[in-house]
Amino acid sequence: MPSKVFFSSARANMKLSGLKKVERLFRRSGFERLFRDGDRTAVKVHWGEPGNAAYVPVPYIRTLADLVKKSGARPFVTDTNTLYAGMRHDAVANLRAAAFNGFTMETVGAPLVVADGLCGTDASPVEVAGTYVKEAKIAGSIRHATSMLVVSHFKGHMLFSFGGALKNLGMGCATSAGKQTLHSDVKPKVNRAECRGDAVCVRHCPEGCIVLDAEHKAVIDPERCVGCGECIVVCPHRAIPVNWRGSAARIQGKTAEYALAAVSGKEGRVGCVTFLINITTDCDCCDWSDTRLVQDIGYLASHDPVAIDQAAIDLFNAAPVAADSDLAVHARAADKLLALRPEIDYTYILSHAEKIGLGTRKYELVKVDI
Repeated sequence: MPSKVFFSSARANMKLSGLKKVERLFRRSGFERLFRDGDRTAVKVHWGEPGNAAYVPVPYIRTLADLVKKSGARPFVTDTNTLYAGMRHDAVANLRAAAFNGFTMETVGAPLVVADGLCGTDASPVEVAGTYVKEAKIAGSIRHATSMLVVSHFKGHMLFSFGGALKNLGMGCATSAGKQTLHSDVKPKVNRAECRGDAVCVRHCPEGCIVLDAEHKAVIDPERCVGCGECIVVCPHRAIPVNWRGSAARIQGKTAEYALAAVSGKEGRVGCVTFLINITTDCDCCDWSDTRLVQDIGYLASHDPVAIDQAAIDLFNAAPVAADSDLAVHARAADKLLALRPEIDYTYILSHAEKIGLGTRKYELVKVDI
């Protein structure tokens, strides 16, 4: 049976703003019934790395948090610490990064909580009868929440090809140790012919396992590498590709199983809202954001994280390409994600999530604007 995915376009006017559209989606999706009086409700967001401006804008988060409060629940806006070196590596810096991007208790109308604690060690283990994961390390504050609203920004991603609800749940709800488990199969190698020796990767490696050799080429120590993928992201010359032989399916499969663990115990108490605006090539974890790939599409809401991701991909693939974007040379591509990163079969996370019972790829798109 297909899941319902509610859709509202990004077009707005003086009578119906984007914020009002999101509020209407919330109500049409029946989310008011998910959150009950006294609930500790995690509003899971990605508040972005400072320098990035593509993340979901604060007024939308405030609107959603206020709607949760009207149900009698007690929302808190939350994200986790990162595995890679950056401004969100521990809770002190993470909350400073959130404030830099406009996320404070005053602006979002709810407390901000770094879900895995000061150093990313506040974990609540969840047993998973998965193909790849037997025990998931889920951030304690998310695990102990009684309900959850998963607020995701759809965009491209260097390891998954796209980021949406499944990644927000799987990678985004994992502790630092959990993220390392998820990334453990990503072992990047330097393409020496493309390396310019500018040492950007050396400066950004959180483990200090990259050095320049006598020929001023980067060399990665595979024994010390934790597979965070930071070097892949920051290299301006794309000289560090991922060796995807055998690893793409594993990281996607593990992330799907972590997503299942993140919602465990909250059956029937989780809603998903996905924003198809400011869709860029790379993740909001980057400390930059490039021009958007397509025009803003709109907003989605569903109880099913698999269906909402599939719907987001389909809407993205149907959208006109922006002339000055990375997709300009692929304007006629039927599959924009595959055109951007042909080495990644991004469909595995969807099919595996469906297989383990997290949701279905079959959906009915309900247009709320009509």
